[in-house]
Amino acid sequence: MKQINFIIIVVILMVGCASRSDKSIVVPTNPINQINDTLSEKYAVINDFLDTKIKDRSKKIMIHSQKINTNMTLKILRLNDIYVLDSIDSKKNYEDKTFYKEADWEIARKKYSKNSVTEIENATFRGGECCWVAENFNYKNFIFEELDFGTQAYEKKYFFGLNEYGYEFEDFYISQPIYYQNKEYLIFTFSHGSVFPSFEYATNIIIYKKKNGKWVQTHIGVPNWFS
Repeated sequence: MKQINFIIIVVILMVGCASRSDKSIVVPTNPINQINDTLSEKYAVINDFLDTKIKDRSKKIMIHSQKINTNMTLKILRLNDIYVLDSIDSKKNYEDKTFYKEADWEIARKKYSKNSVTEIENATFRGGECCWVAENFNYKNFIFEELDFGTQAYEKKYFFGLNEYGYEFEDFYISQPIYYQNKEYLIFTFSHGSVFPSFEYATNIIIYKKKNGKWVQTHIGVPNWFS
């Protein structure tokens, strides 16, 4: 009997050691780091793009804290008014009707939006994620504005009388970037205007593609009814 008990104890110990050994070789996953890595890549692309837009780095530039609704990106993409960008002088070269693909758009809609196709087609700027903060950007002269354009408070602050900065300055709206075509492309909406005393805006989707390990802008979506 003692010999049987001894054998049972040895077996139990062997099983326990094997179990601990298996656990020791499992590589733990950290979903938070994975998410942050993705955001870091997206924000790096936005900063690269803004470097091409900001000519005078001493000036204050307004950026709206509230991000543009991602549905707006999907809406403009669906219009299929996409142009190849000349990488030398950043001018539109020719219309690319092969870029938009219905199946890839539908994948993006399911991943980035809870809305139907009809709801996306009627989307507005509002309803985006919150919020852009200084840590997201390399440029340190941003004014982060929480007031939404078109509200009475915004108009009172920037249009009725001299604003606190006393001069006209640029105004940016930016959406959260989305991946497209199995992460081959990264797309975001960018609205660029000027505030006080004049007012004008142009809205585009900005399209980057990874080439040789580096994200470069290849296309721009230019809906003529937004310019």
